[in-house]
Amino acid sequence: MKFGLVSLTVLGLLLSMLSGCSYLTGKTTGQSLDDTVITGDIKGKILKDRELKTFAIDVNSYKGDVTVSGQVPNKAAEQRLIDYVRNTKGVKSVKTNLEIAGTEKTTTAAPTQPKK
Repeated sequence: MKFGLVSLTVLGLLLSMLSGCSYLTGKTTGQSLDDTVITGDIKGKILKDRELKTFAIDVNSYKGDVTVSGQVPNKAAEQRLIDYVRNTKGVKSVKTNLEIAGTEKTTTAAPTQPKK
């Protein structure tokens, strides 16, 4: 009986802490999960790309708005990366903060094409 009461108390505390996490991030648990899936899908596409997988590319998603940062080998690879992001389910917008290897860093907002 005592063990059951302690377990319920601990469970209640954990649930209240989890609800507080959504307050801090401004995202619901569902949105956090969606962003995790989006980020994972994009990183998976990068790892399958022979050229991109060797470069340090950071992917962040917040409520479907994706920012990619880092270095890419050339303009063609940069465009391919943007296309990977645009064609990922759940992406609302794309912002890039990419540097072509050996050149200056550029920041652009890549327009998102509507999903079909």
